[in-house]
Amino acid sequence: METFTRKKVEMFIERPLLRRALTVIRETGATGYTVLPTLEGHGQETGWQDAVPVDTQTMVQVVVITSDARADAILEGISEIISTWRGVICAYDVQVLRRERF
Repeated sequence: METFTRKKVEMFIERPLLRRALTVIRETGATGYTVLPTLEGHGQETGWQDAVPVDTQTMVQVVVITSDARADAILEGISEIISTWRGVICAYDVQVLRRERF
């Protein structure tokens, strides 16, 4: 079976950043993304749980699979807005079956 290399960008960000992050993704021309709720985590400074009743303190995960060029553009756009917020952004190569979808 033939596979094709694309870039997967994953973001674990605070919910108030979500709309701005999705705008960056759309502006790059990426063809799709998925937003997932998160339950709990721990970083360098502190942990967090989704049981906190204030919705704006919830973390979300955003996943995008796209071309190298679009992934670079997403990372550049996100880096401008993530500097003062909690979050983790990573990108790595993945293999896909239908390259035209990404």
